[in-house]
Amino acid sequence: MVERRSPKPDVGGSSPSWPAIYEKCRQDMSIKQKIVTYYEETIVELKKVTWPTKDEVRGSTFVVIITSIILSAFIFVVDRLLSLAVSSFLG
Repeated sequence: MVERRSPKPDVGGSSPSWPAIYEKCRQDMSIKQKIVTYYEETIVELKKVTWPTKDEVRGSTFVVIITSIILSAFIFVVDRLLSLAVSSFLG
């Protein structure tokens, strides 16, 4: 098996997206500070979201409803065929 090494071996176990120094700072925070930081980071991330338009939501909803109807009809037909096959096999 091939040993996988970090491109930066001197980093020593920290995740590239969360440096070890940031985790140390988070451990030193109080519960209130952690909650405030969580909500601040959540607001920043929500501002990055690309929200769908009404037409996109309407189109996606239509696709989901049609797909659900087709899938339920398919399952119904397969269930009926298997029921008939089992009942004729068992007599």
